[in-house]
Amino acid sequence: MKPDTEQFRNLYWQVLQFVKNSPNIRFYSTDISRIGPLDAEQEAWLSREYYPQVSDIIGEDIYAAVIFSEGHFKALVNNYIASQLLPLHEFIHFNYFTVKEEAMDWLLYMQKGQDLAIFAKS
Repeated sequence: MKPDTEQFRNLYWQVLQFVKNSPNIRFYSTDISRIGPLDAEQEAWLSREYYPQVSDIIGEDIYAAVIFSEGHFKALVNNYIASQLLPLHEFIHFNYFTVKEEAMDWLLYMQKGQDLAIFAKS
């Protein structure tokens, strides 16, 4: 069931509180396979209001694995239109999956790459 605008924002504000309490966590996964695609208003709110706050709190790049249903993923690919009206948030590295295990593997791979990069700087 798709959350209404208030439910959607309240959930994301709860996640933001988690981010504030754990600013060192930089690898996230979200499974939206049961709610389907976000609508334009939700996407715009995330881009204009939410992501800038996440950036201010963490101050570093983060990685987000987004899990879709197969039908949702196909619809996005078939109907994709880039929006030049929304700001880009280059600190968030999104990757999209239809299988949770693949999403977790990607996050682990990205985390190991970051650990190696940090070790190389030492």
